[in-house]
Amino acid sequence: MALAGILMVIEELLPFAGPHVLRRAVDGLEAGASPATLRNLVLLFLAAILTQGLAGFARTVTIEAVGARIIHGLRSALFRHVEAQGMAFFHRHPTGELMTRLGNDVDSINRLLSEVLLELTGSVLMLTAGAAYMLSVDWRLGLCCLAFLPAMLLATHIFRIRVRSSNRLIRHELAQLNTTLQEDIEGAWLVRIFGRERSRLASFSRHNAAYRDAYYDNIDSYARYFPTMNLLTEFATAALFFLGARLFWHGSASIGTLASFSWTMGMFFRPLRELSDRITNLQQSLSAGERVFSLFAEKIALPAGEALPALPREGRVEFRDVAFGYAPDTQVVRGINFVIEPGKTVALVGATGSGKSTLASLLCRFYDPQEGMILLDGTDLRALDPGERGRALGIVLQEPFLFPGTLLDNVAMGRDLPRAEAMAILEELGLASWVTNLPQGLDTPVGERGVRLSTGQRQILSFARALAHAPRVLVLDEATSAIDAPSEELIQNATARMLHGRSSLVIAHRLATVRDADEILVLRRGEIRERGRHAELLALGGIYARMWELQGRRGAVSVEI
Repeated sequence: MALAGILMVIEELLPFAGPHVLRRAVDGLEAGASPATLRNLVLLFLAAILTQGLAGFARTVTIEAVGARIIHGLRSALFRHVEAQGMAFFHRHPTGELMTRLGNDVDSINRLLSEVLLELTGSVLMLTAGAAYMLSVDWRLGLCCLAFLPAMLLATHIFRIRVRSSNRLIRHELAQLNTTLQEDIEGAWLVRIFGRERSRLASFSRHNAAYRDAYYDNIDSYARYFPTMNLLTEFATAALFFLGARLFWHGSASIGTLASFSWTMGMFFRPLRELSDRITNLQQSLSAGERVFSLFAEKIALPAGEALPALPREGRVEFRDVAFGYAPDTQVVRGINFVIEPGKTVALVGATGSGKSTLASLLCRFYDPQEGMILLDGTDLRALDPGERGRALGIVLQEPFLFPGTLLDNVAMGRDLPRAEAMAILEELGLASWVTNLPQGLDTPVGERGVRLSTGQRQILSFARALAHAPRVLVLDEATSAIDAPSEELIQNATARMLHGRSSLVIAHRLATVRDADEILVLRRGEIRERGRHAELLALGGIYARMWELQGRRGAVSVEI
């Protein structure tokens, strides 16, 4: 940056060699200077032009390289910051907004570093050097030109205020538009099913129009500013020639002085016009910077644990007096106490909203409990290193998510998984024949979010992904909800062998899928109301027994008891 600054000073000051050489040449011709003197002046002018061009080239290369490195680091740091946040952060910020901040806003800061700062400084330096040069050559003509400077600076100041407001609005509306686009594209199938094309188009048109109107306001500022600056420049030029003619008539100024002033005035007022663009880019970059660094200021990250000595790989899980709520004044679960012994299965059942998935999220440490603690092999989850926790837990969610890539990529998830081992896992889940029949086998692309696979295939693949990492604790949150009965039976038969030696927390609405669990916990309104094995709970004749009876008569339903 220091080197770029030095090169910028050279690039901005050397142009004043032109008016100086012109004044010397014209006055020299009038005084009868020798051809050698004129030749030397021309050579000096050519040397100044060449040096200015080389300095400009070196400055551009230098500042662009610096800007690229800084933006690379900034975007990497911002992505790491976003990735480290808890789930509440992603609930607060839509995907489209985060993409705008990581993309467009960071690029705007790049313009601040690579274009605006030095260019703006260069414009100010050019104005200062131009004023000093004109005053040193002829203070009367210099003051004539500078007399119009306050009006130009006032117009620029008003323009800056208006443009900053409109640029902030443009950034806000762009984020809203990107969010709407992302939601509509991802939910296109749902929009089509429910025939909501008109309403979604109306929503998009509203945000698009707001974005357009924000640009209209920005363009209006330009439409007022540039004619004002051009008018003031023309008045300044007319005043200079009028005063210069009078001074020349009275013998107080030479032809060379007037010629150099004409050249210098053009160089002096040009930065004033460019200053508006520099300020516009500065306002855009500052608005983007506010949004980027406000994202940095949000601290919803869960504290990272420490790298502890190797834990016993038993898989014992304990919830001890756990309470949690997504809002500070509302608890979703409270007073939760239970233990999953190594190799045992604990099932959570209950009505929708009773807190089952919340407990699974707490075990995976998407959130931290507000009261109590969750222990894995005797160690608080909050004290565990994220890598150790990731190796210990495997999770299959109700809505499977696959990354773009191949089948093998999604099963391995960054692990160096041998192809034979991947095929063995898929064979256990009944997918081996399906994979073998694919033209590319394990190298078959799954498409964005696994769009090339059926819902059941995506679910089974996510199940294979969890088992491929050999976790000692499995969390299954409605893992078979999107799978037909034959596939579900196939998975249950395969996982019955693979769950040996692993603890598991299973959430299910269909009670038949958890009837063989070692312990069933019945949740109601965030509390454990009943616990025991399937037969024990039926004999109790309480909530679980009524749910079992309802499901036997109506199918797999979950209702509030």
